[in-house]
Amino acid sequence: MASGLLNIAIFFSTKIIAFTFGAMTAKFIISVLSATAFLCSTNGNTQPASPQNYPQGYFRNPLGIPIQLVANFGALRTNHYHMGLDIRTQQRENLPIYAAAEGFISRIKIERFGFGRAIYITHPNGFTTLYAHLNNFYPALNAYLKTSQYAAKSWEQDLYFSPGQFKVTKGQFIAYSGNTGGSAGPHLHFEIRETYSEENVNPLLFGFEITDNIAPVINQLYLYDRSASSYETRPRLVPIRKTGANYAATSNVVTIPSAKLDIGINALDKVNGSPFAVGVFSVALYLDGKLQNGFSIDDFSYPQSRYINGSTDYSNRARGGSWIQYIHPLPANNISIFTVSNSKSYVELTDTDVHKILLVLKDAAGNSTSVNFNIQYNGQPAKVKAYTNATVIVPNQPNVVKTTNLEAYFSDKAFYDTVYFTTAEKLPAAKNAVSPLFSLHNYTVPVHDSFTVSIKPSLPVAAAQLQKIAVQLTNNKSKEATKGTLNNGWYNAKFRDLGDFQLLIDETPPVITPIGFADGGNVKGKPSLTILVTDNLTQLTSFRAELDGNWLMFKRKKDYFIYDFDDFFAPGTHYLVITATDALGNRAEKRYTLTR
Repeated sequence: MASGLLNIAIFFSTKIIAFTFGAMTAKFIISVLSATAFLCSTNGNTQPASPQNYPQGYFRNPLGIPIQLVANFGALRTNHYHMGLDIRTQQRENLPIYAAAEGFISRIKIERFGFGRAIYITHPNGFTTLYAHLNNFYPALNAYLKTSQYAAKSWEQDLYFSPGQFKVTKGQFIAYSGNTGGSAGPHLHFEIRETYSEENVNPLLFGFEITDNIAPVINQLYLYDRSASSYETRPRLVPIRKTGANYAATSNVVTIPSAKLDIGINALDKVNGSPFAVGVFSVALYLDGKLQNGFSIDDFSYPQSRYINGSTDYSNRARGGSWIQYIHPLPANNISIFTVSNSKSYVELTDTDVHKILLVLKDAAGNSTSVNFNIQYNGQPAKVKAYTNATVIVPNQPNVVKTTNLEAYFSDKAFYDTVYFTTAEKLPAAKNAVSPLFSLHNYTVPVHDSFTVSIKPSLPVAAAQLQKIAVQLTNNKSKEATKGTLNNGWYNAKFRDLGDFQLLIDETPPVITPIGFADGGNVKGKPSLTILVTDNLTQLTSFRAELDGNWLMFKRKKDYFIYDFDDFFAPGTHYLVITATDALGNRAEKRYTLTR
């Protein structure tokens, strides 16, 4: 009993820390309490194994076919690391998915983007597995979900369960594979998380049967001058050649113009039997035979995942270049994958002697490759670049950028390195604009968390249009708009990317387009109804379908809404009403008479 109370106390201490990453719902707290009780009663300990001793063979392959990896844990993605394994399903959907170990289904989630349809299973060994992009669940769970959806009149769901509701055994069928949510093709996304901390752990550390005797491959090697901000320097390519199983620089000595440097690599790994390239597991940097720094992608949390933008050359990638991973983190990068031998985020040379650099790359199976080269500092003092008309933004402290009609507020976590921030004001770029186009620096500098943009209209806005103002961001990567919140004559909105901002009036409703059917049509024999709903500027905030006055459930894939015929659409003639509303309250409605 005492040990159980201690475990619960440890659990709560950890969860209090987790609250700093965002509020949790009451349902989640209840679910976690239930999970804790389950773990204590079955295992006597809520703490997972140490990173060096993950249970081998405890989890089985969640598919009935051999594991063929499309992506691994830590693979590089836009604004995040990949947090699990993407397992190929032979370019097919509806392959059976099995529970990787005994436990209970603690959560299911249905969403438009992200995981699509997902199942979470809590296990008695202190871990939770996640299965995503699924199609239908097994019958009992599917029936429960559908009842909940119709009761809430919402297709999207986030449901938590107690240990006694949906117990599963190892190898039990739980769902069919699919292509739902943010998936770009049929596959299974599979994760392993520590239940108490919610940190994701590299599944390849758990002993799955995957043959891998292929060492990582180094495509390019780069040097960075760290005497200046990382956003003011460009990578310098160091030509390399393969020598046997490893690599070496083509030059005997690489001369560098700065005593402070970082090293970047473009590298990949492969696994036997798969044509897909995956990410490298670990890199270690040795200076004159002494370990200096490196990273190991074994475990970290979703809130940490966006730190990929401070672990890679974001600017190079944003300009259309390849992925380059830093060996050191940028100064304000707080992800836990790096090991730094000192407090500096670079290698520092204190003389002009020739020094030996060795990089050792490994995959999760232990296969390794290396690259070595010699460097020599030329002894010249670092060149200091002069900046004019720029606001110096320093990481680890809040910052505000102001012009006459624009203000931007950045938190202390916003930037990974010093930014010499520039702004510009241009004439309105759109006919419906009520403000100039404001440039906030440029899109090649990442922002870690959301920042607030406030813009004051420079043109009159009619009273009827005050709530029809959107704040739009455009840059070389994307375009997005959201409703501006009016406060003392300023419109406020949150964003996570830099670029050009302006205020736009939007009074255009969404466009509803039926796909494959028309008003007065006969839909007998069709498996489903599909409707495309698009908006000219912002996102949809609501979609509703009613059949003869009763709510009808449509699932969503991107901008397509799909209804699979069931008992709620009986044979005969019916009246279908579709309504859609965007973020600014613009509403569209379409009515159809359909016979089945």
